[in-house]
Amino acid sequence: MKIKTLLLFILFSGIFLSGCFRKNVMKDEADNIEEAFVASVNGENFLIMKEEIFQATSKSSKQGIRTTSGYTEYRLTSYDLNTGKISKRIELGERDDNYMYFLGASDGKLWYYSADEKTGLHARNPKTLDIVVTKDDIEKVNPFLMNNFPKVKWYELRKYFGFDMIKKVPMIADNSGFVYLMNPDTYKTEKVNVPIKNFRYDETMSTTSINVTKNDYLSLSGDPRKHIRFGSKDIEQPDFLKGEFLESSVTVNVKEMFPEYLTPIYDEIEKKQNEIDSIKALEEQMKDETDKYKLRSLDFAKSRIKYNEDDITRKYKEIEDLSGNNRFKTIIGKDKSVFIIHSSTASDTAKVLMSKIKFDTGEKTISLVWTTPLQNIFVEPEKVFEKGGFDYVFSKGSPNLRTKRAIMAGDKLIFISMLKTVCIDTNTGNILWEFTI
Repeated sequence: MKIKTLLLFILFSGIFLSGCFRKNVMKDEADNIEEAFVASVNGENFLIMKEEIFQATSKSSKQGIRTTSGYTEYRLTSYDLNTGKISKRIELGERDDNYMYFLGASDGKLWYYSADEKTGLHARNPKTLDIVVTKDDIEKVNPFLMNNFPKVKWYELRKYFGFDMIKKVPMIADNSGFVYLMNPDTYKTEKVNVPIKNFRYDETMSTTSINVTKNDYLSLSGDPRKHIRFGSKDIEQPDFLKGEFLESSVTVNVKEMFPEYLTPIYDEIEKKQNEIDSIKALEEQMKDETDKYKLRSLDFAKSRIKYNEDDITRKYKEIEDLSGNNRFKTIIGKDKSVFIIHSSTASDTAKVLMSKIKFDTGEKTISLVWTTPLQNIFVEPEKVFEKGGFDYVFSKGSPNLRTKRAIMAGDKLIFISMLKTVCIDTNTGNILWEFTI
């Protein structure tokens, strides 16, 4: 009896040996994801996720207060976007051993900087995760970079390494802080006087207001069911319980996601350029003109050239900012559709629903296309797991159920929540595949 009492005391006080919680980094379920994005190679698309495995050394739960101590290991997994099956997985180790900072993806290459000095700046194949460009390859083309990369902590790497989303090239800095663009095919570098830009993969993925053109926006308002407002026009149906618009959790290039968003800006550029061309043509016609009044009119017209050229420069800068600086986050389908995440019920165990709506900017109308229930994902997972707190606390690892991601890739919408990944066909609303990370 004394032995049984002692065992119960150990169980409920949370005193465990680390071996009780040890997880297999390559096989067991993850506890969180640090990054998730889609990359391509040879016409194939892959979902790349850097996954965290928490190795708990002790756990306790006393009077509702949960305590977990341990350390985190990492792995990198490539999933085939068509099937959701693992294409390749590699173990990375602990953060201080081999932290890999993701810069961005060019055609067929994932660019990373590794805290391991032997690996350093390199590129991997999205399908196999094999290193296809080494630090030595880069230094052979750029000898000045040998032993000249910044030696900084893992959390400072984003200050010195990044990615230009417009040009789709890595951005790197040397030990003196000078910034270079690197050609992803030849590895040649070009010194530039611009700050490092970073690809983002952990953005907030929902909001109650989005822009669908430069001048048109949709918003959701009302409680508990939210209806859509299209600019100044209220649309009562359809409505959505706790509804929010889905936004991309990774950096979006608006020229690729929804080029029509930029059409008004390009129209303005074309109008300005046509005026410049007309003035220059008039100047050529009047090169032998002597009438002072006509020449005065020409001089006035010529003064417009500089104004229009400056305005065109500003417009292109606006396009660049929208395209690569994370100002545009809306997930928009090619058929002029957006997505709403909402709740099945008002209870603590409500499931997530995903709906697609199409919009018409001319008529200011919307229409519901489909609604898909995500059966294994709860709106408020922490409330659900309060009910099964014992199993949750004394399980392996320390799962973070609050991390959420949303990524659009062609006609596939990838939604990640509660450490589950769901791929939805945006045309039909059908779930193509799903798995637990």
